[in-house]
Amino acid sequence: MSRLLSSTAGAIGGGLALVGLSLTPLGLPDFALFEFSLMLTYALAILGLNVLLGYAGQVCLAQGAFFACGAYTSAILVVHAGLPPLATLPLAAAVAALVGALVGLPALRLGGLQLGIVTFGIASLVPQALLKFSAVTGGVTGLTFDPPSAPGWFPGEQQSWLYLICLASAALCAAAMSVLVRGASGRALRALRDDPLVAESLGINLTRTRLAAFAVSSAFAGLGGGLYALINGYVSPQSFLATRSIDILIGAIVGGATSLWGALAGAVFVVFVPEWTSDLNPAAGGLIYGLCLIGAMLIARDGAAGLARSGYGRAAAILARRRPAHRQPLPATRNGPVGGG
Repeated sequence: MSRLLSSTAGAIGGGLALVGLSLTPLGLPDFALFEFSLMLTYALAILGLNVLLGYAGQVCLAQGAFFACGAYTSAILVVHAGLPPLATLPLAAAVAALVGALVGLPALRLGGLQLGIVTFGIASLVPQALLKFSAVTGGVTGLTFDPPSAPGWFPGEQQSWLYLICLASAALCAAAMSVLVRGASGRALRALRDDPLVAESLGINLTRTRLAAFAVSSAFAGLGGGLYALINGYVSPQSFLATRSIDILIGAIVGGATSLWGALAGAVFVVFVPEWTSDLNPAAGGLIYGLCLIGAMLIARDGAAGLARSGYGRAAAILARRRPAHRQPLPATRNGPVGGG
């Protein structure tokens, strides 16, 4: 019963969040809409990392590399192949999924910190690889193109159109993630995370499950990267340094690695908190951001989603204690209820 109430509350909260995000374009300036769009691209990358880290138990520090793969796939197809920007998004997700499956091959033999180091090495190599193939990637200068324009039937401006595209993509991936983790595939991922030997004894194909987790996670990040390229109209190697993977990992931990809406909370932290701390004190912005990160971990060790679940559980327990107990009827006898006159 409590699980049903929790899932119902989560669905209601997710619906309200979606409605609120849909109404966000109303009355906001273009730069604010750009930042919200950027937040949604990070939310997609964090959501993908949650598949690996939270559900499959695989430590991956290459999510920024998959993000870059999707961004450059979209940019290259627009600049060199002349494809419409929106048509490149499925290809960005597909290419990133393929790369993610290849990166997941070391996960078949490695795990834990060793896998984390290997994937972080891949994230560190990506900017250098982008510089190496400058004939296609544009090298240091990167690639520039025009973002997709709003269609004639759309009543808003271009930035509102781009924001709604990002929102629709995030909602679609969140729905796919919800289906993925609640069915047999979700049980297989959790079994892989908890005990691979037991999972294998239950008939779960560990190789296929690991590679599928990497492919799905990379596809989400690749889609986020493609949207990142479209809303900026520009990509360069400097935008995809290894620190990008660290930012995505921070977002997953702060938001909650086993939560759908926790990916959104983590994206808010990664995108907006550094800006807010820099506004408070430009000289000590990094210090304040670090303190905020430490404070978030001390207050919510399981992330924002874990803190919300804990608060919901405590509120439900308090309400249950305050609810008046129903009086049991007295047993009837031949002469009437026991204790009657």
